[in-house]
Amino acid sequence: MKKIICTSIIIGMLVLTACGSDVNLYEGLNLSDYLKVGEYKGVKAEKIEVKVEKSEIGDAIVEALKAATKDVDLSKGDEVKKGDTVNIDYVGKVDGKKFEGGSAEGQELLLGSGTYINGFEEGLVGHKVGEQNIELALAFPPDYDKEELQGKDVIFTVKINAATRPEEPEYNDAFVKTLGDYKNTEEYEKAVEKQIYKAKKEEAEQNQKTEIWSQVLADTEVKQYPKEVVKHYMESFDQQIDYYADQQGVDRKDFIAKYYGVSTEKELKKQLKDYAQTLVKQEMLLEYIAEKEEISYTDEEVEKLKKDIESQGYDNKTVEIETGRTMDQYVHIELLYEKVLDFLQENAKMH
Repeated sequence: MKKIICTSIIIGMLVLTACGSDVNLYEGLNLSDYLKVGEYKGVKAEKIEVKVEKSEIGDAIVEALKAATKDVDLSKGDEVKKGDTVNIDYVGKVDGKKFEGGSAEGQELLLGSGTYINGFEEGLVGHKVGEQNIELALAFPPDYDKEELQGKDVIFTVKINAATRPEEPEYNDAFVKTLGDYKNTEEYEKAVEKQIYKAKKEEAEQNQKTEIWSQVLADTEVKQYPKEVVKHYMESFDQQIDYYADQQGVDRKDFIAKYYGVSTEKELKKQLKDYAQTLVKQEMLLEYIAEKEEISYTDEEVEKLKKDIESQGYDNKTVEIETGRTMDQYVHIELLYEKVLDFLQENAKMH
């Protein structure tokens, strides 16, 4: 779920209760009495320039090949190498005696993973599937987790039962046809380039919108705050602290010290007030611009966003827990945010 306004202000801390039941928490307020808004049309912004590098297309091809890589079984007598996964039995002995945890059967081991002590995996490279009595004379490291084995010489006797090797497909026309309706690699690469271009442009546009919004926000002064809304958010943040402290099984004082960096309730209250006022300023500015410019959204957009939210596993209750708003309030402010930022971008002066 997107948490554009709320989480950016309260650094990821969630809110527990909602304020009121109306969609617009600021309905009935003359926002000109609360805000002194600067010029929000004609904000300067840099033109978006997007370019796709050949290396980016190459990286995408590499990822596609990796995704299509499959493990193939090696035959008996095939030599194993780094990167293969072997199935092994082994017996370890220190001073000629077996020790606890030193023997196993049917263990899967990726050679080169560093799972076993130094020399074990390297010692298997070059041996063959089905080979028995492979002897590895090694030593446990001085800092081994079992104190009684630290620095001890050890001999492992290993059998390679089976092995698999990752097989990457060849990059050719036949391969790209398995990825979609592509005739050849050239056609596939053009499609990849378009996909990368689209993603980079969308990201650049969103960054540009966010930067414009930040400028408009910085050029806005708050004359006064609606006390009840600020109070609500402060109380919500405070309830949240108790909720999450309880969830983690920690003392409230320890919780605020860890997550808020304060040691007293007085310091905490000041910080919560700052969070609440910053959030309220953003919300009021969104409502102000939407009202002045007659920005609205459709019922279809409301339903679509609700379905998107619900498809991610959120219901009315979880939305309230995570955002401090009812589902309708949350959807309202999210759609306003998108619409207002679109408006600001469309009316910006690009240079």
